[in-house]
Amino acid sequence: MKIIDLTCPQCGANIEPDSKVEKAVCKYCGYQALLEREDTLEEIAAKAQSKSYGYHKGKLQAEAEMVKETSGQQKKELPTWVYVVIVLAVIGLAGWILSNAVKPEANPFDYIEVSFEGTDGDGEVVIKRMHKGDVDPNRIDYDISKTDDLIQGETISIVAESSEYRLTETSKTYVVEGLDEYLKDINDIPEETLQMIHQKAKSVQELNLSSHPEAFEIMKPVKLFLLTDRERKSQLYVVHEVTFSTEEGNLTYYVSTGFDGVVLRKESEASVYLPGGTYYGNAVGTGKTGFFITGYKSLDAVRADILTSQEKNMELTERNF
Repeated sequence: MKIIDLTCPQCGANIEPDSKVEKAVCKYCGYQALLEREDTLEEIAAKAQSKSYGYHKGKLQAEAEMVKETSGQQKKELPTWVYVVIVLAVIGLAGWILSNAVKPEANPFDYIEVSFEGTDGDGEVVIKRMHKGDVDPNRIDYDISKTDDLIQGETISIVAESSEYRLTETSKTYVVEGLDEYLKDINDIPEETLQMIHQKAKSVQELNLSSHPEAFEIMKPVKLFLLTDRERKSQLYVVHEVTFSTEEGNLTYYVSTGFDGVVLRKESEASVYLPGGTYYGNAVGTGKTGFFITGYKSLDAVRADILTSQEKNMELTERNF
C-alpha cells in the first residue's frame, strides 16, 4: 500500500479526506490534494472472486487436458492384434448376415417321414428323406436323440442343421407309436390266428413224433399257457394231445411246444409272431418196445413243469384251444 501524507503543506494542519471524493481539502486554508485510494471492500471481494474463478477454471481446464492426453495415450497403447480381431469379427458378422440372407428358406421336417418299427422295448426309428421342389434333404443334417430300444409311447427329439438352407424350424418332438407288442394277455390272440399257432407247434413236434406218423397226423391242440411279466418277457406254450394205439389199448400223452418272445403284430389283421419253438417234457413210452417220445402224462404235469420257469414278476394264464 502506498502511504500518502495528509498534512497540509501550507499550514501544517491535518487534512481529513472525504470518503465520497478522490481529493482532500484543508478546512483551514482551502488547499486541495488528490488522494490515491485503495480498493473498496466490494471491489476487493469482486477481484478475489474473479481471481478464484480464474484459478479454478484454469485448474479444471488443465485437468481436462490431462485426461484427454492420458486417454489418447491409452488408446495408442492398445496392441495391434486387438484392432485386427475387432476388424475380423466385424467382417465375419457381416459375412454371416449376408450369407444367411441369401440362403433359400426351408422347413427341414417337411422333407422327412418319421416312422417306428420293431417291438415295444426294442423299437427303432426310421427316417425317410423326400425330395420336394428345389430342396435337397440330403444337405440337411438330422440328429436323433434316441434311435433304438424304443418303448411305445415315449418321445424322441430330432434336431436339424444345414449350411445350405435357412431353416425355419430346427427341432421337433415325435411320439413313438405303431410298434409291435410282446404278448401280454393270452386273450389278445385272435381266433383266426389259433390255427396258425397249431400248425407252427405241430411242425416243431414233427421230429419228436417222427417214429409215430399215425400219432402225428391225429395230434389235437387242447391248451395254451402264457407265462409273462406283462412287459417284455413272454413265453407261450402250445399243448397237443397225442393218442397211441397199442395192443393193450390207447395211450394218451401231452406234448408241449414253447415259444419265447411272442409278439402281437400291429397290423390291419392282427397276428402273432412265433419265433423258433422247442418241445418240452419227459421221456414216456409209446407202447412200442424201445420207442419213446418227449411229453407228459397229464395237463397238470405240463402246468407244473411250466411253473418251474416262472420268475417272481411273471404270472401264468391259460386258455383252451
